[in-house]
Amino acid sequence: MHRERTWVILLTGAGADPHEPQNERVNNASGEFPASPDRRMLLEMTLSRARSIVPRERTVVVIHRAQRQYWAESLAMLPGANVIVQPCHRGSALEVLLATLLILERDPLARIIAMPSHHHVSNETALTGSLLDAAIPTAQTRNNLTLIGIKPERADTESGYIVPGRWFEDGSRSVLRLLKPTGLDRARDLVARGALRDSSIVAARALVLVAILRARVPDLVDQMETALAQGADVRQRALTQLHAQLPSVDLSHVLAQGAEAACRVITARSCGWSNPASAQRTGIAGASPLGHVAAIA
Repeated sequence: MHRERTWVILLTGAGADPHEPQNERVNNASGEFPASPDRRMLLEMTLSRARSIVPRERTVVVIHRAQRQYWAESLAMLPGANVIVQPCHRGSALEVLLATLLILERDPLARIIAMPSHHHVSNETALTGSLLDAAIPTAQTRNNLTLIGIKPERADTESGYIVPGRWFEDGSRSVLRLLKPTGLDRARDLVARGALRDSSIVAARALVLVAILRARVPDLVDQMETALAQGADVRQRALTQLHAQLPSVDLSHVLAQGAEAACRVITARSCGWSNPASAQRTGIAGASPLGHVAAIA
């Protein structure tokens, strides 16, 4: 008898946060990847976080071709099939879609938690508890996508925000809006009204996640499924051709274009979450990824 199992997808992005200075990004011409100890440590922390939820056999990491050599040592503990290599980076929506479709080939009843690998927390145990909350389906979340919101300590214009709506019995809330404020006054107003910072962590049954993406970006899903339907000998060439012609598509942006009704949000336990790249851009102190992280048994 088949049963639902949770898988974790780690998103490495373009090798750097998309807002980082150009000289911090991958040099696509040479294929070089900046050797940042902080970035490697963040990935390894996120891998440890994933292992506290699921076994390594159900931990998947999405990288792009230029990252392969740079991340090789950190990813050596994963099965080879669990390291998904994209021809190039085309945004978090494509990362999540590709990984989810490949997981569905192996586990048709999979549940998914997808999260970036460049975020830092000071209390891993607290965040792990929130991830487990998101992974366990309830009457409200079983056929919806669950977002994890962070209660903000201050307003900033670098983060995306989730405007929550009504409460449900399971502790989740509806999602009224997903947006990124264009000015600090607007950000402060959102925080004052109870908006949550978008952690970019999402959880859903794999089939539900694909259905939500199909409703918003049907051509993208169709093209990806067509590429993956090719035989093993031509699949990689089909994916390379597809990625070459696609624009960059961010998952939060896709969800903000009319998918809010299919989303629920839970508020993370206090865990000291931060996006180091955003913190550096806004001058927020105390956000070093090299700070102390609580151990998880």
